[in-house]
Amino acid sequence: MKRYFGAHVSCAGGLPNAVAAAVELGINTIQVHPSPPQRWNSQPFAAGLEDAFNKAQAGTCLEKVFFHAIYLINMATPDPQKFHLAKTSLLNYLDLSARIGGAGVIFHVGSMKDQPDEAEGYDRVVAGLNWVLEKAPENSRLIMEVAAGSGSIIGDKVEELELIYSQLERKELVGFGLDTQHMWASGYDLATDLDGVIENIEKSLTLEKVWSIHLNDSKTELGSRKDRHENIGDGLIGKKALEAVFNHKKLSHIPFILETPALESLEGARSEVDKLISFLG
Repeated sequence: MKRYFGAHVSCAGGLPNAVAAAVELGINTIQVHPSPPQRWNSQPFAAGLEDAFNKAQAGTCLEKVFFHAIYLINMATPDPQKFHLAKTSLLNYLDLSARIGGAGVIFHVGSMKDQPDEAEGYDRVVAGLNWVLEKAPENSRLIMEVAAGSGSIIGDKVEELELIYSQLERKELVGFGLDTQHMWASGYDLATDLDGVIENIEKSLTLEKVWSIHLNDSKTELGSRKDRHENIGDGLIGKKALEAVFNHKKLSHIPFILETPALESLEGARSEVDKLISFLG
């Protein structure tokens, strides 16, 4: 079976630059922010933007391209303007992802921090996502990511994502994204109970619907509820446990993406990618 793995890379200066980074690192999978992650992207991406990217990608080692949505999205917010901007931002990313033949748009559902009624918050999430999915291109894929569990975050337990998914229309466009650091911080013991964690995922989400895995070590302890990524083998999850995740027979068909601090430099990214290659033996 062919393995798909890679890293989050920058596309500063233009989306085709992400392809150049993938080629430099020799990876077949990347994740990018196609727009600044701390700003609303309320306008559709310009027509023809995909042409330069597709031309750059043709004939290279790069096969799977994931977008990570902006960080401002909160699908449970009671603020009408922010709710509309969140929906529009997701839709614009899905549109561009479809235009480049992307593997999916990964996003954090949000939190209940401004929502006094949790049930109403979940209803709002479902209504917002159904609005997005109704307008999304046929070949787009939306990926709900497991969260680290700080504050009133949504999705720190896989059952919360399953609850949302069960109420969505066009389910064929929706999948799930795991993150080893987030799950560890939310109390999933990947070091001593990996099979039990996977069994839980199978029961709630099914592995066929897990479309991406962020492979990160953790600066914080199990159950810390803090989103603090660490380089592979330098954190509290540890190299042995992360290697077991990467090589688990039930997960090996899923693309793995690094999001570790070392990726800020090309040299650091090479070092992290080399760790994954060493995991393959």
